[in-house]
Amino acid sequence: MHLRITASWKIAIVALLILLFILPGCLPQIAPQISPTNGTLAVHFIDVGQGDAILIQAPSATVLIDGGERGDSVINYLKAGGIKQIDLVIGTHPHSDHIGGLINVLQKLTVKEVLDPGIVHTSKTFEDYLTLIDEKDISFTEGRAGMTRELGDGVTMEILHPASPSPSHLNDASIVTKITFGQISFLLAGDAEESSEKEILQGKGSLKSTVLKVGHHGSRAGTTAAFLQAADPEIAVIMCGKDNAYGHPHEETLTRLSQAGVDIYRTDMHGTIIITTDGQNYDINVKQPYRHVPRDVKVP
Repeated sequence: MHLRITASWKIAIVALLILLFILPGCLPQIAPQISPTNGTLAVHFIDVGQGDAILIQAPSATVLIDGGERGDSVINYLKAGGIKQIDLVIGTHPHSDHIGGLINVLQKLTVKEVLDPGIVHTSKTFEDYLTLIDEKDISFTEGRAGMTRELGDGVTMEILHPASPSPSHLNDASIVTKITFGQISFLLAGDAEESSEKEILQGKGSLKSTVLKVGHHGSRAGTTAAFLQAADPEIAVIMCGKDNAYGHPHEETLTRLSQAGVDIYRTDMHGTIIITTDGQNYDINVKQPYRHVPRDVKVP
């Protein structure tokens, strides 16, 4: 018996192959919908290339920290996950690879509040960001060390930095947060560099965290030995773009993390990284961390 494949069937088969193997890479990544009553915290390190965008789905609040460069990547991710409202948007500092994508979020979703270091920057992206916050009458708060927010079911967010930010070095004006749920915690370092880390180390309270979002995309300018020792993470997440022009993450940072026995996850290699926790245990959507083989470089 010979099976004759008609032209219409050929078209259908080709269409199916496209759906299965080609289109998935073009479609927006889907953010899992987490019920606010199920006692689960989900932290999404969204792959936006060379930039940061972190979605926090807590029992009673949805928080977005940064949005990558200007464009639709983050808004598409949020919409695909059924998210229509953001309780708190945090722009860690005015660089475009952190606040650019927030503009579309502010335009297209309901945002209750924006937390920002409150320093002046002259870029068009920053100007558009501030204008939109004003036009939509969104509550604006200057983030300062010592602030705390309750996100529901015992999930807390602390602002560790800055105390008195300066526009002379924008990375070191970064808002640094620590989110704690039971025994699990996330230290999210923005683009903080060595001077910021020194300030944070002088503050009160423990920095020890389960997960460290490595500062400044894994630059050698941050994640000092003292800061890493204080944080003592099990997991490090590095957010950077594949083959980026800055060489992030730098060898010194990767070596320091690997020598400390930290499991490393990278958005340039793993794509979006999602960590969910019930406050006692955690699960990562990526099962195998990046394995770094240190080169012969001097690591202070």
